[in-house]
Amino acid sequence: MSNVDWNAHDQLKERLEAIGIVAQHFVGVGEWEHLLVDLTRFLRSETLDREQAVGVLIGWAASWPWGAVEALEFTMRELRWPEVHEFLVEQRTESADFRHRDLAASVLEVFEPEWPGGVIYRTYDPDSA
Repeated sequence: MSNVDWNAHDQLKERLEAIGIVAQHFVGVGEWEHLLVDLTRFLRSETLDREQAVGVLIGWAASWPWGAVEALEFTMRELRWPEVHEFLVEQRTESADFRHRDLAASVLEVFEPEWPGGVIYRTYDPDSA
């Protein structure tokens, strides 16, 4: 792994850690949606190896720390990465923890054409335009 790859991996982890911290302290995403926008831009950029990014996001979906639901919902609404979708489907049907099954089911809704839950984000709220 080159320094550039490692640096990008560190940048992704820092972004996710920041999201985790603010998710613990703020009810709702209004105060920190900009972090989710930044995360989406970063994941879409060529700075980060997609395989690494998928691995990190799947790791988040496996452990569900603070902010994981919001980060996965927000980014996957736009990116719709099949690897993440497949893992979430597995989590929804095979996880021994009912909470993980419920969280995976919630995030999987972003892959549907209509996503009523998206109204909590200014970016995805049709009435905020």
